[in-house]
Amino acid sequence: MPLHRAASEGHVGVAELLLKNGALVDSRDDNGETPEDIAAREDVPDGFKKHRILEGRKRILDLLATAKKTGRIVRKVGPEGGELQTSSCTITVLPGAVTMETEINCQVIDPNDVTLPLKDGAMLVSDVIELGPHGTTFNKPVTVQMQYSSTSSGGAMEAVVLVTEDRSQWSEQEATELSENKLTVSVDHFSIFAVISRPKQDQFSLSTEEHTLTSSTQPAVQISFPKQSVTTPTQVTVQVQEVPKRAVEDMKTTDQSSRGLVSTSPIVSVETDSGSAVQFLKPVTVRVPHPKRYMDIQDEGPNKRLKVMSYEKGAEDWIDETDTSNPRESEELVEFEVSHCTRWIVIIVTDDFDDPKEFGPIPLKLCRWLESRDVQFILLQRKLNANEFVIECALEADAERKHRALRRMGYQGPVPTGSVKLFEGQKVEISLLGNVSIAPFSPKPQITFHSQRSNRLQMQVIALKAKDQPSFDGKGGTSFFALPRIEVSREKEQHVRAAVAQRGKEAVSEFPKSELLCQLPIHVPYETPKSASEQGANASKGLEKYFYFVKEEVSTDWGDLATHLGFKWADIRNIARRNPDDKSCCFDLLCEWQKRDGDAATMEVLMEALSEAELQSVVDGFRTKFPDVVIPDQEGEKE
Repeated sequence: MPLHRAASEGHVGVAELLLKNGALVDSRDDNGETPEDIAAREDVPDGFKKHRILEGRKRILDLLATAKKTGRIVRKVGPEGGELQTSSCTITVLPGAVTMETEINCQVIDPNDVTLPLKDGAMLVSDVIELGPHGTTFNKPVTVQMQYSSTSSGGAMEAVVLVTEDRSQWSEQEATELSENKLTVSVDHFSIFAVISRPKQDQFSLSTEEHTLTSSTQPAVQISFPKQSVTTPTQVTVQVQEVPKRAVEDMKTTDQSSRGLVSTSPIVSVETDSGSAVQFLKPVTVRVPHPKRYMDIQDEGPNKRLKVMSYEKGAEDWIDETDTSNPRESEELVEFEVSHCTRWIVIIVTDDFDDPKEFGPIPLKLCRWLESRDVQFILLQRKLNANEFVIECALEADAERKHRALRRMGYQGPVPTGSVKLFEGQKVEISLLGNVSIAPFSPKPQITFHSQRSNRLQMQVIALKAKDQPSFDGKGGTSFFALPRIEVSREKEQHVRAAVAQRGKEAVSEFPKSELLCQLPIHVPYETPKSASEQGANASKGLEKYFYFVKEEVSTDWGDLATHLGFKWADIRNIARRNPDDKSCCFDLLCEWQKRDGDAATMEVLMEALSEAELQSVVDGFRTKFPDVVIPDQEGEKE
């Protein structure tokens, strides 16, 4: 691949030309490596070309960082149509979709910046992409072909495209084409897109007549509706979540309270499209594989009991419905009666449970096992810049390989942590202990775990002066905290706050808490070139609260602002290289501007640069948010 070869041989001019002509910075070769992986290597044989190649690779790293951080991939299309292709997706604009030349763009956004609806075994399997400009509409449908990781699992999983306008409320977009790793949708305007994999959902139209619904992934699962069980035609969704035998075995090994669990059926969910509860007028029969057959249990032993459990959305636990559901057993199946849409599982337990309430946590723990993954954390620092750290959350099976790959890229540090469990989409917060601190312009120290995507964070760490020991290096620990997954409703929050007001601090225990997962040591030399970052943060003191506002509003357009503040292309590339995202780049830029210009770095100059960069909306927003700050307008009059 041309860009990979240019990176390997250190040909800066070739790499620059390829990037200008749309080369994909995240494309992977046959070994699964990106151009950045190759450019970061130091494995050049000794010879007269070694110095040139290493210097070339270093400059190519800057080019790649700039391409990834400072700009979106942009194309112009006219009435004749056109195409924009990236490593994440392909956007095809048909002839006649626009009546004049129109600029379209695509940008991969950080999964930390969105909230995906991942539940019941769902996982993110693509990049999250933002297509723009927002508000652009088309006369004909535009196709968006998304690349995603294959979800083939015997047909039990399906890939679906989700779309959002506000990064939190997602809707499903119907696919027009589907293959093993590509999914195409047609749209009439641009939004934010992502592909998730989930247990397959069967859609049925339920009439007032007698009808039996059969799962397409597990034919033994059937739901039989007698005549007149509903009053009006109703759309329902049936989903079967398979439960591997190893889940039960692992739970019994690691959790003493699960010792009495023998086997289970799959988990069956029946929902209406509206999500509202539908009460059946007549009992509906649900059939599932018998747990002993489903998990191939040859000898159950004596004193075994079969239990039918149900779960209502939003409830804290599963409920034992055995006495009210009238279960009937055969060699192959268990059937029972239900009165409304919900979620069910059949389990076999021993007499070790004395209290029926002990059954409830069993399916809940099982669901958590199905949604969790074994992961390890990697923390390494660059050999040539001890302030630059990379943190990665990797699946346990991949951790050692990724650790070795980062070491080949010029990083060093401790071995990965021990194995811990995380849920899909769970946020992990990173905290430093000791006389070390994350640099002010680094991104938010947080990772959102997705098992099928890269979970990597770049950050700058600075050493702080230890009391009475100003020359000592920065030493401490890096702690990883799993943030609570439970969403606290407004009603629940009000209840807890009222309890705190009445009972004091003891009621705080009702709030979901973060969980400490693991720790790794960290060591930063005190006297390093990057200590200038700390000086930059101090230099911006007084304007810092304004800088935070500007960096949030400017974000991806920081490169334009840099140009109008008088920064050269080389300076812009350096800022992009040492920062992991656009907001961090913007804040770093403002600190550098303040250091460079000193007293000449005034709000008037900043506002003028924003206007010249066609960011007048930021200027207007600044005046609204900080009305106490006097800023001359463009005509020189004071407001």
